[in-house]
Amino acid sequence: MAGRILAEIRDATVCFNRRRVLDAVTLTVSTGDFWALLGPNGAGKSTFLGLFNGLTSYAAGRVEYRGTVVTPKTASRVRRKIAHVFQSTDVDPKMPMTAFEAVLAGTYGKLGLFRVPGAREKKLAMEALAAVGLSTLAQRPIGHLSGGERQRMALARALAQEPELLLLDEPTASLDWQAQREILNTIETLRRQYDLTVFMVTHDLNAALSLAEKAAMLKQGTLLWSGPAEAAMNPELLSALYDVPVSIAACEKRKVALF
Repeated sequence: MAGRILAEIRDATVCFNRRRVLDAVTLTVSTGDFWALLGPNGAGKSTFLGLFNGLTSYAAGRVEYRGTVVTPKTASRVRRKIAHVFQSTDVDPKMPMTAFEAVLAGTYGKLGLFRVPGAREKKLAMEALAAVGLSTLAQRPIGHLSGGERQRMALARALAQEPELLLLDEPTASLDWQAQREILNTIETLRRQYDLTVFMVTHDLNAALSLAEKAAMLKQGTLLWSGPAEAAMNPELLSALYDVPVSIAACEKRKVALF
């Protein structure tokens, strides 16, 4: 059964330095959805992701979150219910901040100015670390965490925000296969445990479509297609999206894309 509409993007156009980056894109996200946004490099996927929480300004069209139009004036209020996990980046090993402190920072947005985290926020942070399997590393400096551990820490920080919508920007980028699988399994577990709506940008086509229920395809700023994830496993669609021949094979009762 479909959930209620959570976010709507209607004919949104985004321009950077007079260049059109997104061209009249339209998409509706309902509560409980798990979306995967696919497309080649430079398609505008990260820009698209930023429309939901106001990180991307649009020149035309309309973006709404729970009926509130997302504008520079409303963005801070909208972000209280939206957590955004960015691509993993290298961290200076000398950075003194611990994993616990980094996750606790996820509670600051709801606290507001001049308020410090209390017992409730610290409990949220520890529960979030436990949910991603990092409770034993709570006091470890974040510069001493592996890439996969830092990405799980980023998920814990997002959880500490108590979000409804989780935005993921290539959460498995630059990770080895084992870490990628751990991150994807963690995302699926958290989604069910915390009743999250998930919108994920990814290049990992097979992994994304094995988890996501819906998919959208973005190319050169234009939304080529959106629909059920299973239907996205179409060789003609994927070949047109990536400009390379793509075939679909059966593997252990599921479809996989071969380039």
